[in-house]
Amino acid sequence: MSSELVTVQQLPDLVDPVLVVALDGWVDAGYGMRNAAEIMIDSNEAVLAASFDSDLLIDHRARRPTMTVRDGRVDDISWPAIRLEVLSDLDQRKFLMLHGPEPDFRWQAFCTAVDELVQQLGVARVVSLGAYPAAVPHTRPVRLSATGTTQDLIERFGSFQGTLEVPAGISAALAKRFEAAGLETVSVWAQVPHYASGSPFPAAAAALIQGLRVVTELRFDPAPLIAEGLEVSRRLDSMIAQNASHKRLLGQLEGAYDTTMGEHGDELPTGDELAEELERFLRDQDESK
Repeated sequence: MSSELVTVQQLPDLVDPVLVVALDGWVDAGYGMRNAAEIMIDSNEAVLAASFDSDLLIDHRARRPTMTVRDGRVDDISWPAIRLEVLSDLDQRKFLMLHGPEPDFRWQAFCTAVDELVQQLGVARVVSLGAYPAAVPHTRPVRLSATGTTQDLIERFGSFQGTLEVPAGISAALAKRFEAAGLETVSVWAQVPHYASGSPFPAAAAALIQGLRVVTELRFDPAPLIAEGLEVSRRLDSMIAQNASHKRLLGQLEGAYDTTMGEHGDELPTGDELAEELERFLRDQDESK
């Protein structure tokens, strides 16, 4: 490749591989995408296909490298890195993952470099992962929704209705580039309760792992995430149970989840009002410790 942004290590010989995009730095409520990516990366040995020049793409003052100090001596510095790696699922299916921090600079040049790699590798489908805060209760299964360029894939989860204008992440820029090349693309999003979006919410990561299987057949073990999610749910239950008004608000969120807002829209506060109240309560609880 001619791009100064990328160094190719070895391009694997794969047949119609899936590319999973998990670039961290934009919307990742409850660290759903990050934790799902970690499960996939930790499940086997990764083979590096290509790496990107972090000095040209990353603002190191915003994403500082991590130093390890032993007995007063700086022993090591770990730099943020964007990598394209070959991984395997539980059934030893090979796939590609693009992961690391979202670039701070040169988005269009980065998209061009990734697109060239994707074309060389013969990628057939691209799936991006993400999680966003929503007016949903933690006591119900995590809902998934989708955006993308392939209607069949989007309809497997449902999608946003109407027109939205929101800041774009790099995954959206990549998706438009891939669409122009004729690739199937879909972004799978987990909906995380507003009031739990600022700390790890493992149930979101587990849902993303399961959603990935729906559109790619890639299979991973979500059991550790499910177990962690149950513990988080019990902690939230205990905190909310201390206040009757917040129990009532949670019940209303549950009602809004179980029914359509159109049926009870005049009877319920808005989702934002409910979530703001619960978030304030949980924050007060944390501060009182």
